[in-house]
Amino acid sequence: MRIASEICLRNYRSSSEIPAALEEAGFTLVPGMDEGVSEVTGPRIFGWVAPNENYCSFQAQDVSLDDTMAMGRSLADTLFPGMVQEGHPERGLASPCDGLSIFAPQSLIWVHYSAAGNSGECNVDGTSAILLSM
Repeated sequence: MRIASEICLRNYRSSSEIPAALEEAGFTLVPGMDEGVSEVTGPRIFGWVAPNENYCSFQAQDVSLDDTMAMGRSLADTLFPGMVQEGHPERGLASPCDGLSIFAPQSLIWVHYSAAGNSGECNVDGTSAILLSM
């Protein structure tokens, strides 16, 4: 999950390069149900990337939400030192899953979290998802 998230964050200004970078890293991409969206699979993760929408999302069934949050914070601080604040860009921090706002050069990136699956809930069930809106 860390490698896939890092690829998306490193390519936030050139999102069209994200699919090729993921494939070079060993992930498998296939066309998703929606136009412009690719499904991503790799060791222990699955997810989606939508370069035209500047969006990446990765999920793991065996990584805890706490571990994903720690990974997201570490990655954000490493790639964007001094540009990271807690919480949603507009609403601040209402729950731990509101994540981080990264005030990157020429872009605002929102890193947020949920349990794996489609609910988007901030449940602690042993699964996790990281969502990157760039």
